[in-house]
Amino acid sequence: MSRSPCRRTMDVSYKRLLLFFGVLIILLDSGYPQHEEEFEPIPQDGFFNNLNHPDWGAVDDILIRKSPPDYQDGVYEPAGQDRPNPFHISDTAHSGESGLPSQRGRTAMLVFFGQQIVEEILDVQRPGCPREFFNIPVPKDHRFNPNNLDNLQMPLQRSRFNQRTGQTAGNPRQQLNEITPFIDGTLFYGPGKAWTDAIREFKHGYLKVRDPNTYDDIKSQFPANNDIRLPFANPPPPADHFLKPVSRFFRLGNPRGFENPFLLTFGVIWFRWHNFIAKKLAEENVAWRGNDERLFEEARRRVIAHYQKIVMYDWLPRWLHIDTTLEKFFEIPSYLRDPSENCTGRFCAFNGYDSEIHPGISQEFQTAAMRFGHTLVTPGIWIRGPTTGNQTRMAHQMDCNWKNLPIGIPNQPHRVHAIRLCNAYWNSREPVDNMLDDIIRGLSSTLAEKEDHIVVPDLREHLFGPLEFSRRDLVAINIQRGREHGLTDFNSVRKAFGLDAVDWSNLTTNRDIRPAVENLRNLYNNASNPNLDLFVGGLLETTDDGPGPLFRSILLDQFMRIRHGDRFWFENKGNGYFNDDEIQDIMNVTLHSIILNVTNVTENDIQEDVFIHRNYTDPCDQPNQLTADSNLMHDELFHIENCTSLQHYDYFSGSGAAFVLTFVGLGLCVPGAVGIMVCMAKIRAKKMQRGRQRRAPHRPNDDPNVFTAVEWVGPNSDERNVKVKFDRNRKKIHVEDTRRKPLRMLDLRMIKQKLHFRLSADGLQNVISVRVQGEIDLVLKFVDMEEREKFRKNLDNFLVDLQIERELHQDFDEKRIYENASTKEERQNYLDKFFRVICLQAFNKNPGQLQIEGISGDDLNRISKVQLTRTEFADALGLKPNSVFVRNMFMMVDKDNSGFVGFQEFLDMFVVLSSGDAEDKARLIFNMYDIKKQGKLSSRDFARMIQSMLDLSDQSISSTDMQALLSAMYKSANMPENSDIDFETFSKLFASDEYESTLRKATLGIEALGSEGKSDGKSAMARKRTTFFESYRMDDERKQNKENGTLQRRNTRVKIKTTIAELPKSVMGQRLYELTRKIENYRLQIFWLTLYILVTLGIFLERAFYYSFEREHAGLRRIAGYGVTVTRGAASVMMFTYSSLLVTMSRNTITFLRETFLHRFIPFDSAHAMHKIIAMIALLFTVVHCVGHGINLYHISTQASSDLNCIFREYFRATDVLASFQYWAFQTITGFTGILLTLIVIIIYVFATPYARKNLFNAFWITHSLYILLYIFTVMHGTGRLVQPPLFQNYFYGPLFIYVVDKFISLSRNQVEIDVLSADLLPSDVTALKFKRPINFEYRSGQWVRIACVALGKGEYHPFTLTSAPHEDYLSLHIRAVGPWTTNLRQTYDANKAGSEDWTPPKVLIDGPFGEGHQDWYKFPVAVLVGGGIGVTPFASILKDIVFKTAQPIRFPCQKVYFLWVTRTQKQFEWLTDIIREVEEKDKRDLVSVHIFITQFQQKFDLRTTMLYICERHFQKIAGKSLFTGLKAITHFGRPQFQEFLESLHREHPEAKQVGVFSCGPPPMTLNVDKACAEANKKEGLPAYSHHFENF
Repeated sequence: MSRSPCRRTMDVSYKRLLLFFGVLIILLDSGYPQHEEEFEPIPQDGFFNNLNHPDWGAVDDILIRKSPPDYQDGVYEPAGQDRPNPFHISDTAHSGESGLPSQRGRTAMLVFFGQQIVEEILDVQRPGCPREFFNIPVPKDHRFNPNNLDNLQMPLQRSRFNQRTGQTAGNPRQQLNEITPFIDGTLFYGPGKAWTDAIREFKHGYLKVRDPNTYDDIKSQFPANNDIRLPFANPPPPADHFLKPVSRFFRLGNPRGFENPFLLTFGVIWFRWHNFIAKKLAEENVAWRGNDERLFEEARRRVIAHYQKIVMYDWLPRWLHIDTTLEKFFEIPSYLRDPSENCTGRFCAFNGYDSEIHPGISQEFQTAAMRFGHTLVTPGIWIRGPTTGNQTRMAHQMDCNWKNLPIGIPNQPHRVHAIRLCNAYWNSREPVDNMLDDIIRGLSSTLAEKEDHIVVPDLREHLFGPLEFSRRDLVAINIQRGREHGLTDFNSVRKAFGLDAVDWSNLTTNRDIRPAVENLRNLYNNASNPNLDLFVGGLLETTDDGPGPLFRSILLDQFMRIRHGDRFWFENKGNGYFNDDEIQDIMNVTLHSIILNVTNVTENDIQEDVFIHRNYTDPCDQPNQLTADSNLMHDELFHIENCTSLQHYDYFSGSGAAFVLTFVGLGLCVPGAVGIMVCMAKIRAKKMQRGRQRRAPHRPNDDPNVFTAVEWVGPNSDERNVKVKFDRNRKKIHVEDTRRKPLRMLDLRMIKQKLHFRLSADGLQNVISVRVQGEIDLVLKFVDMEEREKFRKNLDNFLVDLQIERELHQDFDEKRIYENASTKEERQNYLDKFFRVICLQAFNKNPGQLQIEGISGDDLNRISKVQLTRTEFADALGLKPNSVFVRNMFMMVDKDNSGFVGFQEFLDMFVVLSSGDAEDKARLIFNMYDIKKQGKLSSRDFARMIQSMLDLSDQSISSTDMQALLSAMYKSANMPENSDIDFETFSKLFASDEYESTLRKATLGIEALGSEGKSDGKSAMARKRTTFFESYRMDDERKQNKENGTLQRRNTRVKIKTTIAELPKSVMGQRLYELTRKIENYRLQIFWLTLYILVTLGIFLERAFYYSFEREHAGLRRIAGYGVTVTRGAASVMMFTYSSLLVTMSRNTITFLRETFLHRFIPFDSAHAMHKIIAMIALLFTVVHCVGHGINLYHISTQASSDLNCIFREYFRATDVLASFQYWAFQTITGFTGILLTLIVIIIYVFATPYARKNLFNAFWITHSLYILLYIFTVMHGTGRLVQPPLFQNYFYGPLFIYVVDKFISLSRNQVEIDVLSADLLPSDVTALKFKRPINFEYRSGQWVRIACVALGKGEYHPFTLTSAPHEDYLSLHIRAVGPWTTNLRQTYDANKAGSEDWTPPKVLIDGPFGEGHQDWYKFPVAVLVGGGIGVTPFASILKDIVFKTAQPIRFPCQKVYFLWVTRTQKQFEWLTDIIREVEEKDKRDLVSVHIFITQFQQKFDLRTTMLYICERHFQKIAGKSLFTGLKAITHFGRPQFQEFLESLHREHPEAKQVGVFSCGPPPMTLNVDKACAEANKKEGLPAYSHHFENF
């Protein structure tokens, strides 16, 4: 039947589709070799070997337990603490005669092959982190303890364990196996992929060979050298007792493969076998030759299979059991059980691969059973060369070629026949390099030790150990390890493996072991239950055939589980690795065949079964069984040498000197830096001294009475250019500066003693000293000796004319003249004491007793003889010495007309001024101007008196105004004009009822000192020392009276009340008072400081707690003690404090924040003080940190380097390098930067001391700039991650961002040099600078800037408040010279010292503005400005700003401004009076009312302030202005009572609803103002007082 066309079409399409896919498959497959099979690679970490249980058998899997754990506490404390010392057990049960051969012919090949099997399937050697020590006490009579020490211990570290275990009894500690339990080639290829890649050649599928020329010669190949320093185990060889570099090893897969030459021999054999297989595969598979990866994996797969076969079917049967025939071994159950077999044994469950069989290593296997081989280990291996000739096997002994090898150990034989195991530990490379084949022959001929309980001395006495204990006892370690792992006792393990418990009698059937059992029973005190450790009991069961029943059961169980739990076992056909033929080929491979294929060993050299040597049938029976320490000989050579002895090591050795030198050196850096600082200060002082020494200008002068010279003022003062004038008419010598400003005056009118000349006889012979009675010496330096002689002759003529005797001294050198000169500074010290005594005597109840606390009797005697010159008298009053007022008062006080004022004369005057009544004080003033003692003053004298008072303040009035004033005063006294004034009339003017109270109350008496005076009827204790002074103003009526020639005073309702504080009398009371005041005044500062300290302590405690408890697992505290918790806490505090310092250094940010509402809650003005406090806290914890690290580094330097690796995991170093103190301190980034940081801190803090800031400010500034390095090194210090990840950035980045932005703002404006327009030297050492205002420089009145003088250094900035106002086109500063820089600044801008007529002031650099001005004053109807101390400086700018704004045609709410200046003394702010005077002159609207409060009283002994108190009142009544300042401002004495003043404002300004109060000054003052405002705001009917304050 024919098919339809549609069906035919479908068939064609189907065929075409099949053809298409067929071609596609061919094309896709064309790039790969034909018939290539892909295999799943064997996982090197063991993960997913078992797909159902991926972590079974994986790296770091726990050791499983077949018996219940027996930890002492059920959790982790080692077991067996009631059992004997392991050393006693070792000596009792496992010592004995060595040199007995194996009874079943087991060879050393079998024994050391067993060791490499251990290295293949388990690794529990690495201790845990942190290290836990379970040391074994060494008995006094032990060979390890020849000195019978009480506390000697053999070190043993506990094994690593799963950190999630060991917490509860239900979850006891479980140790870890760091490699897979599978026989998967870890021994050959390394524990991980990275290790494998490091040992691969990546050519031909080979492992990397040392010599590429041996690619084709497998039998000559050796692994490549470990020049890449793979981390092999590298303990110190005990024979050498020093560490060696790991680069001396080969690149092999086994990390512990270099323990001994025999283990290394197997490593080289398997290395060659892999390359042999890879080469063979390449020869058999042409398509694989270019595919290195395929060749490598195929070779790896086969080598692992060969190894699995040899271990399971060749080695294990001979290990477990050999019968007496040496032909029958333990029968290993087949991999696959015959289904027809009726299996009833314990191994019936093992049938092929089973994913439910756990391959993990058991605790019993690791700690005891597999250690059965220790009894078989020989003390050495015979070395045998190739056999010679064609001898029969019966005659082989004559030609075995037993070789010898050299010994390089002192006091040992030069050559021996065998390699001694104890001396070969970790010195394996050299013998394997030189005699690999000979070692293999020796391993096959050397018989193992007898199967018994005895362990040879090479393990039991001379096992390798760490440097501090180079020889150890392996048996004691085995026993202690079992206890450490919590293994239960021997009988309990027997029960767990289905065996019956045994007692002492049936513990062993071996008659040779029975004596050891009895000895052990005695050691246990004949205990009925043999509570034996598993290793001891199991080894005592040993028979000649092999291990006893328990060890055999444990061993077989372990290897069966490994075989049947490994998905990649070579017999598992389910993995598709090998077919039946390939499996059969694998079964045919033996260790014998491998050796023959990869070495030069021949069939005649070794027996076929290399694990057993059958005497008389196998080649080359050993000459003798090697016996330790026997001195046996063969062919006239010793068999083996002796083991080297136990040695100890102190890890701190070699560190002691460096440790001491480092810390002593750092400690000496402090006095060293101090010494350098002092030396620099002295050098600078000498430079300044030389700078003060000016060369006398040589200026021609025709006037014989005028000389130009340089005056030496004193050792601490600058020299100055002066002009000396002889005034014959007035009998005086005047000293002026070059601008004719009077400097001093020598009054010679009353001189009765000789005047002394002293001439310098050395140097230029140009110095002369003139000593006048009662005066300080006049020391002059001239340009040369000729000029000096000219001066001396003219001075001599001048004195002759004045009939004054003189005496010439010419034998003085220049230095003696300076040293013996009476200087102003020396004189001033006595004058200060003089005035102090005057004040105290004036108020002393017993004026006849001249006893002053703190002043010696000699000083009092000298003070009582002091004679004041007129200049000193004027200085005491703060007045000009040439003023009429001073002249008259001086003449009046000088009662004996001696030309000097003595102690008693000055005291009499002072008593009157201080405590006299109104009449006494009026009499004093009257007598001052009644020069002729006529008892009356003419109108001319009276006018001269008023004029002299005005002259004191550089004020004057016109003659018309003077006449008007006199007429008004005569009229008030009802006297005709221009008539004489007697004292009665004078009293009417100054001591009338109207003024009597003022004069009477104008007293300096203080109740605590018992001052007395006329009172107003109130008791002294009940009466407050208050004085009410009323302000004066000119209203319309006053102006009209002035036009009429009269001056009238009018009272206002504003009341200024002052009080004099009363201090507690007792010392304790005064201290308590001061403390209370400080707490009250600095409450904000105390709050924030307390908060900061609490935060600091919190940071410290948090870190300390963390490192004491939460980080206990890290182990550092266990080594260094709780000192590490202190250092870590201190470190975190340092991070916090040093970071905080950046915030306090951010001036622009602080300035901005001060202008916000935050300034009410945060004392931004205390930023500088907070900076210093934080710095001191940082220093304190830095010291704690450094001292703590000294202790910590000592502890760390005493520890083994390997133990420190797990604590400092970020620090890698060669295993042969000991981590000494030098390493930690100088070779780690943390240590080295720590030392640098310590040095930087020392330098910064030493040069930040007040002494350095005062004498070496530039050095202070430069060293403080090291803060940049401080922060850089601190960041680096943390990046080392020595103890923890870096934390500094958590504290640092925020403040750093603020500071960097702040610094950029400053840098953007302080680089322009600005011209100084003028520089004036004002009184009180004040320098007034006026300089150009930079473009776009906007500021507010009251703000401050930082300036640097180009002449003194562009990098040295200092802060000063601007005294110019914002509307002015210039900037001005008033700088008082109180330190080196300000003193140098004054000298720099002293035109008198420039020595040039066209001198130009040096330029300046400015940075700013900073701070805040009180700009809201105009918003209030009444504004009160209160300035205290230095806080008055910003108001200089503010006052000018106020006056400027009032002069503008702008209306604003403010109607009145009160400025209250509270200061201890005006002495340091004389320049401000000029500004206030300027304000008063420009204040046309009478907007500003100024009040000055002087608070410094007798306690401070400021005589000038005291005289102000007395004299000010008189002149204010007459002239309406201050006598001494010339200001309209009223001067008060005492502290203002702000509350009463604020409340009185309401009476003066009843319409005002708000009063703005702006205070600036020290915290105590601003606090009082704030309290006054708060109290006033509580009262009804008063305006609202809004307080704005700034603290300085």
